[in-house]
Amino acid sequence: MRIYSKTGDGGKTGLLGGGRVAKHNIRVEAYGTVDEAVAFIAFARCNARTQRTRDLLLKVEGELFKLAAELACPQPEEILKETISDDDVAWLERTIDEISGEISFKNDFVLPGPYASSSSLHMARTVVRRAERQVVGLSAQERIRPVILRYLNRLSDFLYILSLYEEMGEVIRRSVEELKDRLAGGEFCSAGKVGSMDLETSLKMIEKAEKKAKEIGRPVCVAVVDAGGGLVAFHRMDGALPVSAELAVNKAFTAVMLRMETSRLSKLARPEGELYGINTACGGRIVTFGGGIPVFYGKILAGGIGVSGGTVEEDEIIAKAGLAAVTNLGR
Repeated sequence: MRIYSKTGDGGKTGLLGGGRVAKHNIRVEAYGTVDEAVAFIAFARCNARTQRTRDLLLKVEGELFKLAAELACPQPEEILKETISDDDVAWLERTIDEISGEISFKNDFVLPGPYASSSSLHMARTVVRRAERQVVGLSAQERIRPVILRYLNRLSDFLYILSLYEEMGEVIRRSVEELKDRLAGGEFCSAGKVGSMDLETSLKMIEKAEKKAKEIGRPVCVAVVDAGGGLVAFHRMDGALPVSAELAVNKAFTAVMLRMETSRLSKLARPEGELYGINTACGGRIVTFGGGIPVFYGKILAGGIGVSGGTVEEDEIIAKAGLAAVTNLGR
């Protein structure tokens, strides 16, 4: 099949709906840059780390095809059946807000890189910005629906937030790989590392946790460990299940070893997650569900608290109540 027509050899191109203009015409520059943005977004989609990002970008590509068609058509209302709408802009805004809430990085401007996934999104973002500038120029000469400019403006923000999301994922992935190596080598599993968690503070944490457990009517086991994962204090409430004792200790141990709340491990430890299989580390002591929280004095890891005996949500509530004892001490 022959794809060349030779009709553009003279420097002109046809518009949707008829008519020909010079290829340097501002309308051609505008929809041509949108077409370029689609190509860069497709490139970013190929480099994306997550299926979520790939799905979002694929949807955007489809919307940009509609937007480019409208820019290439002097009378879109007479020809086009589908165009960009306020609903499309609202979807971008909702997605931006949703992803922003998941990002622990600051949303300040950052230098692109060093990952292909995030850098590709930055490249696409700059092309979208250029497309927006050219559409602004076109709107000064011809009637362009305002929703097109709003969509392009939000899209650049959308791509920026996605770049942060991908970069955060890359940082987590590499950190996890390092963590797995260190766990496999037994680096964290030594009980000889002594932190600054003392018995007096541990007992106050247990007291606060027990008070909250009684409030919600759930007997539990509570354990406090030091910065090396060594047990400092333990309490089993009357009626708490025997199996909860070991789980409480291991939840506190896990929170210290990974320096994070154990609730964060649930998704990471699934078969499709980046920490799948981590529950086998340190002799099977790593717990991948909620109820364990690390204790920090400022930025210094002091130990951890673990609670077991209720639902995951109840264990977390009780553990946080115990953690409040450290806060109340002005640590």
